[in-house]
Amino acid sequence: MNNIEKLLEELKFEVGSTEILRSKDDKTILGTGNLNGNILFVGDDSGLYEEENLKVKTGSSGEFLIKLCDIVGLTPEEYYITTLTKCEKKFRDLDEREKIEFKEFLDMQIALINPKIIVALGQDVGELLLEKEVKFLEKRGKIEKWKGNIELILTYDADFAKKSRDDGGKRAKVAMEFWGDLKEIKKYISGE
Repeated sequence: MNNIEKLLEELKFEVGSTEILRSKDDKTILGTGNLNGNILFVGDDSGLYEEENLKVKTGSSGEFLIKLCDIVGLTPEEYYITTLTKCEKKFRDLDEREKIEFKEFLDMQIALINPKIIVALGQDVGELLLEKEVKFLEKRGKIEKWKGNIELILTYDADFAKKSRDDGGKRAKVAMEFWGDLKEIKKYISGE
């Protein structure tokens, strides 16, 4: 086990000892994927992963995200996927103390993984990371400087994009734009 893995195990213990997760029988999972990947997907959807090692439920938003990554040529070695709360509860449903606590955990996780780019999956995640209100349609799909040497791109929540693809019409456009954002991330990582 390397230093990053040891520190993440300590972080996992800290997250698991929070009141929310202590009161559940769920095991604490910080995320899934390659800890040394250049891309960190951050969502607020417990369907993004079921276990570590990229295990996802069939038909889930995580399966949809991973399939689209495969299609655009982003390999599992290039990314790590995490959520804001590491449990089924949405970030917006936490009380203020819990929000501060989980934001600190996310900040520690980002510092340990040190990705080249963070992909904020949804407006809530984008606003939390950017620490301000965001006009989603103006910011979506644009790669911008975040903190240190890390870039950030805001895109749709994976579950919303997955549900939109079957809708046809205007909402199907969301799934296409989400796919386009993943292609932009691939270009950025490839240095194109």
